[in-house]
Amino acid sequence: MEKNSSEYASFRLLDAFTWRTNSKPTLRVLSQVAMFIALAFVLERLLPIVNLPTMRITLAFIPMMCVGMLFGPLWGLAAFAASDLLGWPIMGLPPILLIFLARVVTGFLYGLILHREDLKIWPHSIMNAFSTQIIGGMVLTTLGLSHLFGTPYLPLLLSRLPQFAILIALHIAVFPILVKFRYALRKTGLAHQ
Repeated sequence: MEKNSSEYASFRLLDAFTWRTNSKPTLRVLSQVAMFIALAFVLERLLPIVNLPTMRITLAFIPMMCVGMLFGPLWGLAAFAASDLLGWPIMGLPPILLIFLARVVTGFLYGLILHREDLKIWPHSIMNAFSTQIIGGMVLTTLGLSHLFGTPYLPLLLSRLPQFAILIALHIAVFPILVKFRYALRKTGLAHQ
């Protein structure tokens, strides 16, 4: 018996969001994601490398890349959303919608690009670094900061270019280590296959 075209189309649309997220919300998955969120919170809010009003360089992307790589795009999106929602009241910061959107999109991209079996080190690390930094950092976060501080977008973007160059280099440098970490977790059974 064949599926009719509308049934098939709706299945494919649903499939686009679930086929790569084969991690059901079990207690084990939730606790692992929560651990990565806590680690990202500490690395970003308490141990930044550079912390200026319009430029922040941290290693918080490492645990968030792990969430996307291990659990998929929806978990990456949820992890960034939870991290920001918990961080605002704890750090006493006001919610900034465009920056929140930038982080959620970045988490989704981590999962979309990195949650695959056929992960190739260089193509995926470069695609991941550039897509997350251009879409999440250069466009959305800079737009949010421009709106927050009332500064023109282009001068603010130009002042943040060194940050993007450093973060792209860090993403590419750390990526091979994270791939080995993923394989080690899967081999020991600490992460799903």
